[in-house]
Amino acid sequence: MVVVFGESANIRAIEGIRTTLLEAFQLHDDLELDVSQVAEADLSFLQLIEAARKFAATEGKRIRLTAPATASLAALLDRAGILAGDPAGIDDFWLKGDVQ
Repeated sequence: MVVVFGESANIRAIEGIRTTLLEAFQLHDDLELDVSQVAEADLSFLQLIEAARKFAATEGKRIRLTAPATASLAALLDRAGILAGDPAGIDDFWLKGDVQ
């Protein structure tokens, strides 16, 4: 199932995004996240997606991006220090779109 995110993926929208992901995981074992329209994101979005990756791994589910992160998301990942040292294949997930 493809989950498409809108322009805003920030603290004001995060509860709705969380609910959408949880509902999608209840119905599907394989999620593709389309972040191509995200223009405004903050650390809460990155943290939620990282939590979703961990949830998928523990529940035997799969999660991936439909395409590598946009330039603005990649810059946010860098500023947040999330890409530093590539823990647990984060680079592959965010920058290559690999399945996690």
